[in-house]
Amino acid sequence: MMRQFDDPDQAVSIAAIFLFIGAALQAPQLLRVLFTDAGTFGSPLFLLLFVIPVIAALLGGYGLLKGKRWGWPLAVAAGVLSIVQTLLLGTGSALGFLSLLLSLLIDGFLLYLLFRPAVRARFGVGQR
Repeated sequence: MMRQFDDPDQAVSIAAIFLFIGAALQAPQLLRVLFTDAGTFGSPLFLLLFVIPVIAALLGGYGLLKGKRWGWPLAVAAGVLSIVQTLLLGTGSALGFLSLLLSLLIDGFLLYLLFRPAVRARFGVGQR
């Protein structure tokens, strides 16, 4: 019997879905910051916290679904950037804490799926 998530197709599909949902949930933040404080658009911090994670998630999810070798590292980068964004932009309220915790759990699960041996083997990661 196959253990859960050992099927690389299933794990990749779930990871791609998480990446697309994450990008869709980050897009309103990006638009809000873009339209309320347009002067920060060119700042490196703005790019790191808002633009790059959304683009990395979209391209990473696409690359995973198409089986492109570059999709795996881009998806990992999107997951790590999402964790950094969550930790830097977390709120102090109780609801904000639950949201922060849920986001960290989802990003952790995404990275868990991407680092499964079957998924890594599918993308040729760790092989010489």
